[in-house]
Amino acid sequence: MFADPDVQLWLLTALAGFAAGLIDSIVGGGGLVLTPAMLNLHPGLQILQAIGTQRTSSILGTSVAAWNYLRRIRVERRVLLPACIAALSASAVGVQFAKRIDPDILKWTVLSICVVLAIYTALRKDLGLREDRRFHPKHEAMAAAGIGAATGFYNGLIGPGTGTLMVFAFVSFLGLDFLKSSAVSKTTNVAADLSSWTVLMFGGYVIWALALPLIVGNMIGSYIGSHLAIKRGQGFVRAVFLIIVLALIARQAWLLIQA
Repeated sequence: MFADPDVQLWLLTALAGFAAGLIDSIVGGGGLVLTPAMLNLHPGLQILQAIGTQRTSSILGTSVAAWNYLRRIRVERRVLLPACIAALSASAVGVQFAKRIDPDILKWTVLSICVVLAIYTALRKDLGLREDRRFHPKHEAMAAAGIGAATGFYNGLIGPGTGTLMVFAFVSFLGLDFLKSSAVSKTTNVAADLSSWTVLMFGGYVIWALALPLIVGNMIGSYIGSHLAIKRGQGFVRAVFLIIVLALIARQAWLLIQA
C-alpha cells in the first residue's frame, strides 16, 4: 500500500530541509538545495513565499549550528556583536530593495562575486587554514560591522549564498580561520535572517504548513553538519566551501542561460 501523497510530500519537504541544513551549517549555501527543491515540490509557490517559508526554518536550523559552534569554539564579542547588529539592520534594508531591482542584474552580480571567490580561494592554498588577523583589536569591531552590513544587505536583497559569502569575508578580510569564521557567520546569519524574515512574515509570505517540516529537517541537518565540520577541521570546511562556490556559479550561469 502506498503512503498518503500528503505524507510523502511532507517527508520530502523535511528531507529538503535536512539537506539544506547539513550543507548550510558547514559553510553556507543551503539555499542552493532548498530554493529549487521548494519550487519543484510546491510549484504553486511564489518566489517570495518560498524564500519566506524556508527562511523560517533556516533561522532555527542556523541557530542550532551557531550554538554547536560557539560552545566549542571561542569567538571574541568584539567581532560577534557588531557583525550581528549590522547584519540585522542591513538585511531589512536589502529586502526592501529586492522588490524594486531587476532580477537579471542580481543574477549577474551573484555570478561575478562567486567567480571571484572561487579563483581567490583556489589560488590561496592556505586561506583559512590558520588565523591571520588583519586588524588591531581596537579596529576589529568596525571591520566586523562592515562585513555584517554588506552581507546582511545581500541577505535581504538576494538570499542564497549569504552564509558562503560571510564565511569568505570573515576569513579573507578579518583573517579568521574557517572554523571560527563559520561560527561567526552562523550567528550573524541568524541575525540577518531574522530581520528579513520579519519583513516577509508580516507581508504574508510565510506558509506555515510547509515551514513546519522544513524546521524539523533543517534543525537535524544543522546539528549534524556543524558537528561534522568541527570534527573534520579546517581542511574539510575549505573543501566544502569551494564545492559550494562552484555550485553557486553553475546555478547562476544556468539561470542566466535560461533567461
